[in-house]
Amino acid sequence: MYGIVLSRRDFRESDQIISILTADEGKQEYIARGIKKIISKNTSHLEPCSLVSFGIAHGKKEFSYLPDVQPVEQFFYIRTSLQKLHIVGYSVDAILNTLKDGEEDKKVYHFFLSFLKFFDTAEKIRLFLLDGFLIKLFSHLGYHPVIDACVVCKKSYKDIGLEFLKQELQPGWYFAGGGMVCCSCKIEKQKIGETVLVCGLKEISTLEFLLRSDWKDILEYKLEKDEYKKIHKLIYEFVLYHSEKKWKDWGKMMG
Repeated sequence: MYGIVLSRRDFRESDQIISILTADEGKQEYIARGIKKIISKNTSHLEPCSLVSFGIAHGKKEFSYLPDVQPVEQFFYIRTSLQKLHIVGYSVDAILNTLKDGEEDKKVYHFFLSFLKFFDTAEKIRLFLLDGFLIKLFSHLGYHPVIDACVVCKKSYKDIGLEFLKQELQPGWYFAGGGMVCCSCKIEKQKIGETVLVCGLKEISTLEFLLRSDWKDILEYKLEKDEYKKIHKLIYEFVLYHSEKKWKDWGKMMG
């Protein structure tokens, strides 16, 4: 079986519990016996973000064990850059915090693997890539944002754009509805105390770009500093709302 190592934590005196993401069995935990011993042959193979091939031995209790692990891809260049490690570490935490154990999800597995393979050899390092990773991840998890029309009155994106150009009526992002709202619906939702973030057409078009583009195009996408702050705020608030957990602001990770 193939899998991506997500984390490892101490268990008993010389063992560790290894969390691995697989295509067929989702996120699973296994015990690696004796991995903390100097003579263990599996220690270097089970570093987080390593792609490995492994066998499973089922124990008498609820735990399964890793009797044999073979390295497939170590993503060496990620480990040589502190900035890359910060970004990948956050992506791993996102996977750990959003996926339930044992839920098969081939799409998320291959999505994460494609991210690691690209970022390993990428020459540029941009936090914008992490924004793209997170909105794509939540889209895969069933929270695909609606950006082609108002989620309340169904007014088209084109008509919302014309309203903005002619009357400067600013649309919004309606979190409970899962997407964009026109100016009129934004005002109505705000009146009754629902969470709506004011946003421009630039942020919405950038969000659409992130959802449809590959990693290379995202890394090369031109964005001014103020524009990045706006789209980052939208994605960060989107993640907070749909995960119902506290997330550190990755936009401040590298100063």
